[in-house]
Amino acid sequence: MTNFEVYQEKFAASGLRVFEHAVEESRGRKQNYVSLGHILVALAAEDGGSFKHHLKKLRAAHNLGTESVAAEVNADKILEYSPKHDGQGVRIGPDTIRFLRRAMKTARSNGREKIEAADLLSIVLQMAPIVYSGPKRPTRG
Repeated sequence: MTNFEVYQEKFAASGLRVFEHAVEESRGRKQNYVSLGHILVALAAEDGGSFKHHLKKLRAAHNLGTESVAAEVNADKILEYSPKHDGQGVRIGPDTIRFLRRAMKTARSNGREKIEAADLLSIVLQMAPIVYSGPKRPTRG
């Protein structure tokens, strides 16, 4: 997959830049498999800081405190374990395909026919896990 023209009908310019960056990130790691981690790394690189801003807000909303390790380091660790594709071209993972379909629905619900970077960010924020720590248990003394 070197020709991104096929994807121009599905992505607006900002969304296509994120997608291209994700594919290149996958290739650069010799994985040839685009996972959600590659999309996250690409989105963080594309949007000029709002991705990190929203991540900080989510962490604060869930009382997760500040990160002791930079998000880039965490992303690198996640991408280390991404699947690899040894065949020709680059494979788009099934979770990534579902993610992109949700982004298309978001774009269409906003009256657009193409996915923008903002649609991708919106879906990431909708997917953000809510950490459940359970009820506070009394300590045994």
